[in-house]
Amino acid sequence: MAWRVMDYTDDDVDKLLRDNERELTRLAAAAAELQLITGKGESRSGLTTAVVDADGRLQSVVFSPRVLRLDVRTLAEEVVQAVRQAQEDQGRQAQELLAVPQSQIIGLEEIQRQFAEFQDMFGAETAERNDRLRRLGEQDPRDV
Repeated sequence: MAWRVMDYTDDDVDKLLRDNERELTRLAAAAAELQLITGKGESRSGLTTAVVDADGRLQSVVFSPRVLRLDVRTLAEEVVQAVRQAQEDQGRQAQELLAVPQSQIIGLEEIQRQFAEFQDMFGAETAERNDRLRRLGEQDPRDV
């Protein structure tokens, strides 16, 4: 397997740090926004609407006047459907808010490949520096 040595400069490290800082800032802002998300759901028949808060707790239920024609069991099913839909809506909004842009997603194999390249490069540079230091230590001070 042929390894391609990548050169990492101080600018590369600075860019990586800036990118990480920007992502942490984005996630902190998203965490605050998560607390504001509410979900809204409706039963299949449309007779019941529910709203849940950011934690998925029920905030309100609204019934259509036609709900009075339903038996208790059907009414309970209506409420459960509406609440579940509201919770799914809230969850979907939270996922969208926290989603990492597709352009920034890299797979595990790519991460492992980049890490292996970095290890190889670091090992080679360390060996080269150690060799230079060894040679400097072996030089006669009168030769310098």
